Order: sequence, then structure tokens, then C-alpha cells
Amino acid sequence: LNLFNNAFYAVKERSKQAGEDYAPTVTVRTERSGNHVVVSVQDNGTGIPDAVRAKIFQPFFTTKPTGEGTGLGLSLSYDIITKGHGGELTVESQPGEGTTFTVRLPVG
Repeated sequence: LNLFNNAFYAVKERSKQAGEDYAPTVTVRTERSGNHVVVSVQDNGTGIPDAVRAKIFQPFFTTKPTGEGTGLGLSLSYDIITKGHGGELTVESQPGEGTTFTVRLPVG
């Protein structure tokens, strides 16, 4: 849920700056890959700069204005996926173009 909320926030922020030709898009893909289930959440929002990307899984880190984010969403998501389920949470992003978060969870 946090990944969806962040994707919707990113496309909303980009739509404030982009022209009328911008079409906000959030795409969710699922697949089974060997012994894993893979879920990816991709958006064409604002993207994440490299300096920020290095911190996004840290507790209480947020880029949102005061009152709009606690900085716990990605941190908790990361811990639940990696520590709670033995999976992986990765991110790929291009500033100004969009972001993809990928969740890999073991099956069985």
C-alpha cells in the first residue's frame, strides 16, 4: 500500500509542474520467477535523485513537506519484506522520469 501511495504522490507532484501532455501513470506488474513472486510498482512521476535514493529506506527520512509524511513508510515496508518474509525490496529511478520499486518474495 505504501508503494502505491508514494507512486500516486509522485505523479501528482509531477503533474503540478508538467504541461497538458503529461499523462500520470502508475503500473503494477506481478509474475512468478522461479521460487519467487515478483511485484513491481512503476510510475512516471518525479523520480528520485541519487543522493535521496541512498536514504529512502532509513527510518524518519522523508522528502514530503511537514505534516504530509512520517518517513516510516518505506522503512517499515523494507523491514517487513526483508526481515519478516526473507524477500527483497529494490528501487530504480530516473529523476524527472519515474521510479520502479520491485518486491521479490520467496514462495513456499
